Amino acid sequence: YHKGKPPENLPEVFPQPRPFTLVLHAHGVFRSDATALACANLFADAPKLAGLQYYSHSQGKMTTLFQESVVLEHPRARASSSAPVLRKLPLDTTFYVRQVDNRIGPVVYRATLHADSARVTFFLYNISPATKFGVQLVESGDFLLYIELQRTRAGELEFAAWQWQRFKDGLLGLFIKEASFVNRLKAVAGYYQKALVKNESTH
Repeated sequence: YHKGKPPENLPEVFPQPRPFTLVLHAHGVFRSDATALACANLFADAPKLAGLQYYSHSQGKMTTLFQESVVLEHPRARASSSAPVLRKLPLDTTFYVRQVDNRIGPVVYRATLHADSARVTFFLYNISPATKFGVQLVESGDFLLYIELQRTRAGELEFAAWQWQRFKDGLLGLFIKEASFVNRLKAVAGYYQKALVKNESTH
């Protein structure tokens, strides 16, 4: 992971001039015959992330990352909606996701999903601030997640995930340890990899 000076190969969607607290990067290549459309629908199915587990260093045990993960019709909607079902390529769509994070509470994200036959990108951008115990922890645009999937010449899937965090006034360590941030991204990346590899084994 990266602290201080931003890495040179940040995704273009990230606000590079802005200061950040922590940037994490996960990368892997694995066998999967999942189509680009199947990959896009996997990312769109945000409710499946509810209950995802990770190892918390502050608690010293496995714990739930997202107590809730739902799709919304619009950012201020109270009721959840069905996850979008994507039926053809190329696609370029935007929807909204509300997740209740076990450490910082509810956060609403704008999700942007692009896909063609060779590449799928998924970008989550928090459009709501997060407040806990009356203290604002993050502003809009402080929690970003970008995932990219590409098919290699060898027919494998190349997976890359970047997570950007900026906590206000150095509050990062009070609520989430840096090592736990790493485990949180590992849990998300591992969930998607497992789902895509399972696709390989079921064909």
